[in-house]
Amino acid sequence: MDEPIQQWPPEVTIERMGEYASPREKEQTGAGAKFIEYAKFAARTRALIKQMQPAIVYSYDPHAFVASLFGRMGGRSTPLIFHLHELLETEGIPWNSLQKWIVKAALTGTKSAEAVVFPEKYRARYWLQAADDLRAPMIVPNCPDMIYFAEPADWNATIARRYSAKEVVYLGRVGAPNGHLEALRAIAMSDSGISLRVIGSCRPEFEASFKALVRELGITERVSVDGWIANDEVTARVSGSSVGLSLYKPVTKNLEYMGSASNKLFEYAAMGLPVVVPDSASYRDFLGDPEWVTYADVEKPESIARAIRSIFADRERYVAMSRAARHAFEEQYNYERAFAPALDRIFELSGIAKSKWPVARDLAEAS
Repeated sequence: MDEPIQQWPPEVTIERMGEYASPREKEQTGAGAKFIEYAKFAARTRALIKQMQPAIVYSYDPHAFVASLFGRMGGRSTPLIFHLHELLETEGIPWNSLQKWIVKAALTGTKSAEAVVFPEKYRARYWLQAADDLRAPMIVPNCPDMIYFAEPADWNATIARRYSAKEVVYLGRVGAPNGHLEALRAIAMSDSGISLRVIGSCRPEFEASFKALVRELGITERVSVDGWIANDEVTARVSGSSVGLSLYKPVTKNLEYMGSASNKLFEYAAMGLPVVVPDSASYRDFLGDPEWVTYADVEKPESIARAIRSIFADRERYVAMSRAARHAFEEQYNYERAFAPALDRIFELSGIAKSKWPVARDLAEAS
C-alpha cells in the first residue's frame, strides 16, 4: 500500500506482492478482488517458506500470521512468532468479510505459534483470552529507534525556545476518536499565548468540522493544521513545539489499550517533550507517574486545558520535565531496549548462537 521509503541494507530482501494501490483504494476494492489478492499472498508466502527453509518466521499481524501458518503446513516445523499490533475487532462485520475469517483463523491458530508478541498488556490479555491461550506473552512497547532521534546540540537553548513558543502539538491521525475536538476546546480555555499545531492526515468530512469549530471558538490565529507531511519535516516541526498531546478516546479496544502501543508517545519523549495523555489504566499501569507525563480526562476539555496550563506554570519545572522525557527515551523507551527480549527469543527459537551475529548482539545489549 506504500511506496518504498527506506534504504534497506544489502542483506535484506523485500518482496512486494500484489499491485500497488493507496490504502483508500485497497479499502474500496470488491470482496472478490480482496480474496484473490490475499490468496496469492498466502500462496507466495508458502512458496517462499518452502524455498528458503528459514530458521524462523516472524509474522506481523493476522494476515501475515495466517499466511505463515498455511506456509508451514505439511513441511518442516519452522518456528513461528506471531506479533499482533492492532486488535482487529469483528463484531458487526458481515460473514462474507475476508477480515472476519482471517481474524478467526488467527485466533484459532494462536496456540500454534512458538511465541506471541504484543505492544501492550491489555491487548495481549484481550486477544489471548479470546484464543484460549494461557501462556505469558512478550510485551514490546512501540518505541522508536534511537538513531532517528539525536539529542539537540544545545538542550538549554532548545528548551528555552520551546517554553517561549508555548506551542502544543498533536501528531498522528486526525479524528474525533483521537480527541482533536476536545483539544481545540482546551486551547480555547487556555491562555491566549498557547497555540496548537496539528500534524497528520484526516478524512475531508472531519477536516471541515474541525475547521468550523476553530472558527466558532475564535481561535483561528492560534491553530495550525499542517496535514500530512514528509517524515523529516514532521520531526523538525514537532521538535519546535513545546508539549505533545496523545488523547485517544476509548471508543474501541485499540484506542482504549494504547498505553505502550502508541509510537507517538515515545516519539514525543525522544524529542524531549512533556506530554498530556489519557488518565486510563492502560497508560497509568505502564507509565506510572513520571515527571514528564501529565494525565487528563480526554472527555473533558477543561481537564486537558488544566493539564496544559500546569506544564507551562513554572519554567524550571518545564525544563525538568523536558529533560526527564528525553532521559526516559534514552534509558527505557527506545526500540533497541524494548525489542531486546524478543530478539533473545528469536535466537533461542532459531537455534542460532548470538555470537555469530555481532550486530544483533549489540542491538540486544544496547543501553
